[in-house]
Amino acid sequence: MQTAFLIYSFLYLISILILLPKEYLKRPSSIRNRWLKEKFGFFKDNNTKIVKNSQKLTIWIHAVSVGEVIAVSNLIKKLTSKYDIVLSTITDTGQKVARDRFKDCSVNVIYMPFDIPYAINKTLKHFNPSFVMLTETELWPNLMRIVSQNLPLMLINGRLSEKSYKGYGKIKFFIKPLLNKFSIICVQEDGYRERFINLGADQSKIYVTGNMKFDIELEKIVFTWEDRIPHPVIVAGSTHESEEEIILDAFLKLNMPVSLLIAPRHPERFENVEGLIKRKIKSLANYNIFFSRLSGLPSDLNLSSSACIILVDQMGILGSLYRVSDIAIIGGSFIPHGGQNPLEPAYWQKPIICGPHMHNFPFIEQFLTEKACLMADENSLLNIMKELVKNAELRELIGDKAYQLFLAKSGATEKTIKLIQTLIP
Repeated sequence: MQTAFLIYSFLYLISILILLPKEYLKRPSSIRNRWLKEKFGFFKDNNTKIVKNSQKLTIWIHAVSVGEVIAVSNLIKKLTSKYDIVLSTITDTGQKVARDRFKDCSVNVIYMPFDIPYAINKTLKHFNPSFVMLTETELWPNLMRIVSQNLPLMLINGRLSEKSYKGYGKIKFFIKPLLNKFSIICVQEDGYRERFINLGADQSKIYVTGNMKFDIELEKIVFTWEDRIPHPVIVAGSTHESEEEIILDAFLKLNMPVSLLIAPRHPERFENVEGLIKRKIKSLANYNIFFSRLSGLPSDLNLSSSACIILVDQMGILGSLYRVSDIAIIGGSFIPHGGQNPLEPAYWQKPIICGPHMHNFPFIEQFLTEKACLMADENSLLNIMKELVKNAELRELIGDKAYQLFLAKSGATEKTIKLIQTLIP
């Protein structure tokens, strides 16, 4: 096993040396230096919200990106009454959302250090956590090895996609001892529990606590423009490349005074998506369509008879935007990505349309079975959109079913907190 760690560390270090210049330069100049320092475990005392000599114990939670940050937000807010929190992310968007969400809490948001002993040990020494939690499928071998030597290590909201399960199965000799470094493994569903057991995890350490993404509490933001655009409003959230064209083509064929809000998953794609929208509109004849970026909406906006397309070019507000919608389309599901989170529109009792690729969210099968969600592909999307646009009663019925399932599946956060309390005071 020691040899396997040495080989992993060597290959990981080589990849850092190769990718570091690109990763450094792709970030805005305002955050490059902080990113680089924190990736190697250098932190300034005056940049931390955690007070030295605090009487509170510190918990380090790692959530890779926006979705994971949102999923654990409720947990973190409950834990801050008793503990100081260090929250690490890998992506810049995850950083931004985390900093916005916890700006008034004793939560220190950092970049996840590189998975090399030097950076991990420096981070542990600086923040001195009493407990470390990883989310979903974040398995970092050196972090897990070093932490488990002295501290409780827990996996929360755990899941194993079919792809990850098959991949880990090929290196089970390495994964099995790694999984057994966890003191507790909390998983979302029974199916995931079986996969962890098959990979060699100690079944006595595994608890099915449910999906913390069902425990979200979304902020009700009242947008000044929400009553001045045509309804019904369709929100296509967290879309990926090629999905915008599929959704736009269907929307434009509706030929009705309705609104479409498109929120690309990655902000670096805003320019390309804007260009696509403008080309699509320009190619049409005799079709009155208003287009704007969300950040550029005129204050005197007042649309009634024309269709409206808005490019959502702001991060961290999608969950609140779903409240404005009458129909929600889930991005990442019309390509083999596996889908994005469908629970935010369910929270607001909105009817959901997803594509055929939702394997990241196995619970969607229950939503489909109970008609709390509609599945479409590129060919059927137009007809499904048209049916929902024309039928307000159907929208209400599907949205209500989605909300009832959402309520039935909540409670994972409280179950997780009870297990945390068995490991630390």
